[in-house]
Amino acid sequence: MKTTLWSCVIFGAAVALSAGIAAGGVGDLTYVKTAQPGATGGGVNMLMRTVANPAAVGLTHPKAMATAKGAQVAVAMDCDDAKSDTLDLARIDMSGKGDFAKAVTVKLTKSPSRNGYTVLYLKPQAVAISKDGKKIPVLLSARYYKYKTRPRDAKTKPVTRISASASIQMAAQGECKFGDSVRKVFVIDRNRNMILGDVITRKSGTREYKQADYCRIADAKGTFSTSYNVRFVQMGQPIQIDGNWFTLASENMKITAAPMTGGLGKLKVDAPRWECMLMRDGMTLNISGQTEAVNVPAGKYTVRSFRLYKQAGTTKPSASIYGSSSKPLTITAGKATSFSAGKGLTAIMSSRLNKGKVRFAVTQSDASGSRIRSIYGGGGKRPTAPQIEVVNKTGKVIYLAKLAYG
Repeated sequence: MKTTLWSCVIFGAAVALSAGIAAGGVGDLTYVKTAQPGATGGGVNMLMRTVANPAAVGLTHPKAMATAKGAQVAVAMDCDDAKSDTLDLARIDMSGKGDFAKAVTVKLTKSPSRNGYTVLYLKPQAVAISKDGKKIPVLLSARYYKYKTRPRDAKTKPVTRISASASIQMAAQGECKFGDSVRKVFVIDRNRNMILGDVITRKSGTREYKQADYCRIADAKGTFSTSYNVRFVQMGQPIQIDGNWFTLASENMKITAAPMTGGLGKLKVDAPRWECMLMRDGMTLNISGQTEAVNVPAGKYTVRSFRLYKQAGTTKPSASIYGSSSKPLTITAGKATSFSAGKGLTAIMSSRLNKGKVRFAVTQSDASGSRIRSIYGGGGKRPTAPQIEVVNKTGKVIYLAKLAYG
């Protein structure tokens, strides 16, 4: 089979399509073919399985793998050398029928081998798919893993396992009005239904839960932060812009930000810079601030997580403490509430005996009762792990070791 290799853009029409999309006005979303930094998650995932008769569908290797038929795009892992023990080509059938005889072929990129794993991947490629009778650009990527299992004992032999998958990510960009401010936004199809900006209900057994698309919001200068908690919100959830709170909604490629109703209180955190996640009644608030108190919708919250930084306004990673609190935090309308954590740290060591082996673990908490999950020093480095000594009744050291971070 003759192979034609393409580099960056698989489907030439995708370039013309993306370039031909006119920029909309404030509130309009337009499809994009490039992902923003830190926004690669989500997308429709498609597992690949070994093809029963590769030659019948235009594939060469006897162990070629492909996605199921009927998807928007069909992807296969193949190799021109039928005797090779690794599949190093991605073949892409834009019809979705799973016929790869005339498919576009891209050479996979190999990652450095680690722990015996062989990993090859297809870098995100811009392709055009059909949706509601229109051609729209999406990002297509794929991965191929090959590894050997670790023997449990001397009688067990290692087994070679192979897995492969492909994913399609849909995204759009535009501008949204937040009160008197207009910000750039980037919406990602995180719930994998190929509809942008919606919130759906899924079921897991008897449990129902909401799954929303994500929206990234640029700062006043138009820059998208790489921090997960900063200007990154689920559709339908509150977001704070210029001290005011809004709820995002999107439908039919339109995005709006409605001001939140209800009273506001203030939250003051004792740290030069901080980030905090508060939750109540299915609502999640990602808040960040410095020494000044910030506006927060009134209510009774759980502090799901917090990160306190030692310095503010530095370009280098600052020393920080990350943790969570089981105590409720009540924000009262028209009043300021203080939250203090990260002081008066206490470490508690526990041990567990299992089959003649003792396992030691250390948990940390602060004076307020908050659990401290991690501590980082300047430059983002963790402090030296603690060392433990086990002594007998006479005070003689019978065991000495340094703990490792889990």
